[in-house]
Amino acid sequence: MTVSPHGMPGVQHGQPPGPAAPAPPPLPAPPPGYDWRNQAPPPARRNKGLMAAVAAAIVVATAALVVGIIDLTRPTPTAHPSAPTPTSARPRPPQGTADANRALCQAISPLMAESDKITKAYTSAGGSPTAPERVAATPKFVSDSQDWVDRIQPVLDAHPSVDPFFTRTLQRMIDDRRLLIADLKAGPWQPYDETIYEDSVAAYDGPLNICYDLGVQW
Repeated sequence: MTVSPHGMPGVQHGQPPGPAAPAPPPLPAPPPGYDWRNQAPPPARRNKGLMAAVAAAIVVATAALVVGIIDLTRPTPTAHPSAPTPTSARPRPPQGTADANRALCQAISPLMAESDKITKAYTSAGGSPTAPERVAATPKFVSDSQDWVDRIQPVLDAHPSVDPFFTRTLQRMIDDRRLLIADLKAGPWQPYDETIYEDSVAAYDGPLNICYDLGVQW
């Protein structure tokens, strides 16, 4: 080996060069019929994180769109209208029933007054359900009430053209009186007796108000 004028080792003339670097291995031969011009490029590697983010954004956007559509189609809430002020404390009977109502009022007026008398005589006897006077008055109250029911029911049935409310309340009063005396015994009233009696008092207001508005009293 000689040294070049620049101090770098050079090739000594007359000596063979060193061994050459090994050649790369040959590529495998393509399969028969392979045509590289018809082959699609390999699919690009997808970023899973990016795909998840895009899917989440689509879900959020869809939900926002649905909520917006619901808000657009939902009717605007309005304040509940206040209850109308009644022109009268009592409901007006239907048109065309005044004459029929008056006729029934006149027919039952004596019977309603009799019912008041029967009830007052019984409830005021002795001052308490267990008083001897009340116990003694129970059989008469039962018999008088049964007679009253037998006489007022045909009167109501003979007036089918009255206000239906008039019919319902008077019939309810009659039925309550019938139920009350069905098994009424001397002594303290049972809870169901008191319930029936209170319901008959409520039903009594129906015919009372209608007839008093028509000028028929008892």
